[in-house]
Amino acid sequence: MALDAAISIGAESAYGVAASATRGYEGQSDSWKAKPEFVESKGFRSGLQTVRADRRRIVDMGGEGELELDLLDDGARTLLTAAFDTVSSTGDAHTFATAGSTVPASFTAQMVRPKVDGGTVPYKHVGCVVTEWEFEQEVENPLKFKATFDFQTVSHNGPPLPIDYPETSVPYDWTRGVVYLTRNGTETPVAVTKWSAKGNRGLKTDRRFIRGNQLKAQPKRAELPSYEGELEVEFDTATLPLYESFLAGAVLGFRVAYDGVTGGSALELRCPAIQFTGESPEASLDDLTRMTLPFAILDPGTSAAVSVVYTEPGD
Repeated sequence: MALDAAISIGAESAYGVAASATRGYEGQSDSWKAKPEFVESKGFRSGLQTVRADRRRIVDMGGEGELELDLLDDGARTLLTAAFDTVSSTGDAHTFATAGSTVPASFTAQMVRPKVDGGTVPYKHVGCVVTEWEFEQEVENPLKFKATFDFQTVSHNGPPLPIDYPETSVPYDWTRGVVYLTRNGTETPVAVTKWSAKGNRGLKTDRRFIRGNQLKAQPKRAELPSYEGELEVEFDTATLPLYESFLAGAVLGFRVAYDGVTGGSALELRCPAIQFTGESPEASLDDLTRMTLPFAILDPGTSAAVSVVYTEPGD
């Protein structure tokens, strides 16, 4: 049964060295796939029908997987540590941020899959590094978070790694969040029907060498990271200035703040410099006039382009 499935991650002491314990997350899909490739040889040979069986060899190229979930107000620190470049803590508040340089932390991701005839098999993916992340919030839904991982290799031998879950935790949702924009130095709340923010960390994941070892080396940053987002709003007097900001190429501040249900918990995402890249309002025959505002997240020069403050009391 799917109820017997589980997904968890744990920090590694070194890239590709399996963690000894993991934090459990309530993932909503199983996309962890190995992607081996084949090395084969072809050449002229009398009577050859197709590639010979002894001219073909499989190579472990690692793979990819995603961890998509409703973000809870307790227990997400390990996952956010995997997704961002830096982490610092003050009491119960943990700040995760982008940075100009990074050595991406590696994790072990365990996907426990149930067998139809009973029992489970723990697939242990080592050398897992987050390459992309995304937050998304729509009206009537919990706050979604998705992290895309690259992994070095996977095995399915031995017992499962221990999994730890938070005792009590509640999803952040649309009723507990407020979106703020800073325009001309003044921060004001904005009524949105949807917001999202995502990042591509610019990592090179195919670092392979002629070294008597088929496994890839730890990913490293090879290109400029990119961050972007989107707002959806009703078009009215209050949101018209956002369209004008788009046309003017203005740089605004963006902040989203949530109060958690678990006592003292909170979440705040900050982007000090964003610039709308579109688009005009759109009228409709069967709906209110709406406006979608995609935006680029820029480097403000004095602080992180994106930071997340996650407070989990008593952690």
